[in-house]
Amino acid sequence: MHHDTPYQPPLRSRATRSFAARSKSSVRGFLFAHLRAQDRPRQIIYESNLERRVLLTFLARRDLVDIWDQPTAIPFATSGGTLRHHTPDFLAFLDTGLRLAIAVKPQASVERLRFREELAQVRGAMSPAYADELLLVTDADLNDADVRNAELLHIARHTVDVDAIRTICTFLADLKGARTFAEVLEQSGLAERGWAALICAINAGEATIDPGRRIASQTLVYPRGVK
Repeated sequence: MHHDTPYQPPLRSRATRSFAARSKSSVRGFLFAHLRAQDRPRQIIYESNLERRVLLTFLARRDLVDIWDQPTAIPFATSGGTLRHHTPDFLAFLDTGLRLAIAVKPQASVERLRFREELAQVRGAMSPAYADELLLVTDADLNDADVRNAELLHIARHTVDVDAIRTICTFLADLKGARTFAEVLEQSGLAERGWAALICAINAGEATIDPGRRIASQTLVYPRGVK
């Protein structure tokens, strides 16, 4: 099949600082995501596996419009009067207009480094023009099933085809009761081809699953509005 639209490479990361490519203590890398604010996918970097997990959960949010990795640093003064700079890990833009600066840190490090005190100083110095809120997200805030589902969604978005989406949405519109993932795929006629479409449709609100339940072949799918 020939496409009229010529290939365009993904947009580069907007990060204001880069990271060392090799590290003995953390997983560093990047992914590509097509956000509503851009006309094609963009590279987004992360500096740890925890940051990757947090990023995936934000990318799965239906109200997310854009997310900026390693945005502009925020200058702030310590309690001793020393000028320092804090670079949030992400700056998320929601469709409500809300802007969320996000600091990601392991819970153990938060306690050991008294990180909440530092963030309080950063929050006090942050301009309202920069963000509406400064959030701390730790590993304790993440649900493993939600993160795994967000990862599956990220993969699905890169592999789904338009015809499968139409078919699965039509099937879900007529769904009267709960069905397992396997049953939906079989009864829709899509079989394995429908995995990505079903995951994307659920994220779009065409159907629901039990909150906190990991997506698998026996996961129950409910009609829209039931759960």
